[in-house]
Amino acid sequence: MTDTGPGAPRVTADLRAMRLFTAFSLGLGMLIGGVVQLVLGVGAATGVRAVALVVATVAAVLAGLATIPLLLRGPDDARPRHPLVLVLLALSGAVWVVAVVPPFAGWGWAFTLALAGGVLSCLVPGWWRATVILCSWAAIGLGGLIGVLVPPRPTVAPWRAEAGAEAIVISTLALFTLLPLSAVWVQQVVLRLEHARRLASDLAVAQERLRFATDLHDIQGHNLQVIALKSELAERLLTGQPERAGREIAEIRRIVQVALDDTRAVVNDYRTVTVATEARNAAAVLRSAGIRCTERIDTPDLPVALGAVFAVAIREAVTNVLRHSRATEATIELVRVAAEYRLTVTNNAAGASRGDGTGLAGLADRVAAQRGTVETTREDGTFTLIVRVPTTDADTPGPVPEAPTRPRRRRRTRR
Repeated sequence: MTDTGPGAPRVTADLRAMRLFTAFSLGLGMLIGGVVQLVLGVGAATGVRAVALVVATVAAVLAGLATIPLLLRGPDDARPRHPLVLVLLALSGAVWVVAVVPPFAGWGWAFTLALAGGVLSCLVPGWWRATVILCSWAAIGLGGLIGVLVPPRPTVAPWRAEAGAEAIVISTLALFTLLPLSAVWVQQVVLRLEHARRLASDLAVAQERLRFATDLHDIQGHNLQVIALKSELAERLLTGQPERAGREIAEIRRIVQVALDDTRAVVNDYRTVTVATEARNAAAVLRSAGIRCTERIDTPDLPVALGAVFAVAIREAVTNVLRHSRATEATIELVRVAAEYRLTVTNNAAGASRGDGTGLAGLADRVAAQRGTVETTREDGTFTLIVRVPTTDADTPGPVPEAPTRPRRRRRTRR
């Protein structure tokens, strides 16, 4: 799926900037975590143990930096069992285990484990993220309690001289566990929004194509049906009544020209339909097919937009009468009743019900856009199409204001 709109280059640049900012945030967070771990923990460990902790911390930070491209791929490409992730978990877990072994080397050595838990939470789906974070907190908390409670007791380092220092370190560890997930989650939300925007754009294009197809079906389906009917009539009249056959052929040529004009109008999106004209044309077509038709259009205040909808409804109804019925009588009536406009089209010889047509479905969509309804009934061979569209306050003609009356001037009489 590609986006070629006018704002596509800018959106692409923004997404690239968002990706770089997320990668920078993750890398900076991991570097800060590693530096803080070394600063807080070196003073509490000595000898070979201190060297091992420092080397493992640096290796864990490098492994964490190497996992950043995995975090930027998105949830569909998440790979929690990737070797880099496993190496990060192993190194950070080893650092914390070595730090917990008595004498306890301090809470500061848990920063890489907190970051490793955050990285893993970004690569697992759904509720597993919360499970990974809770397990990371549990591992850090249990390890710290074991180190504090099991003798020999650790020596108090200068940086922990204040009573609340350990609480601050533990709180910071909890935040560092959430740091990778928060950064990656924000990026994923942005990507989902962009995906939704592209889907909305594609849907708008599809709807416009469907609207165009519906318009083309409404216009050409009616015209082609009339052309086929008149061609058949002209063919029958050609031997016995050549003059009348010539008139029918001329009428066919006129309808073809109208169809071409209507098609161009649909393409250019400026086609307007007068419902009264459409009703007269429809009645004339039915009469030419040998169907007695009466029409009544009594809506002088009908808005143009609703007139176009009712014109399409009349065209679709007449097309169905010609194509699917053996009618001898039909009526077309459009009136305003109370707070709605009502179109009623009937014919006295409906054919078999067909469920594969799209004309009435497209008409229903058009009418629904105007808050109206389409109803069809079949009773004793009579098929009735009823289209109702409610009126609005703007459609209701208001009272005509009375002209202000001027006071009469008394005429002077000359003596």
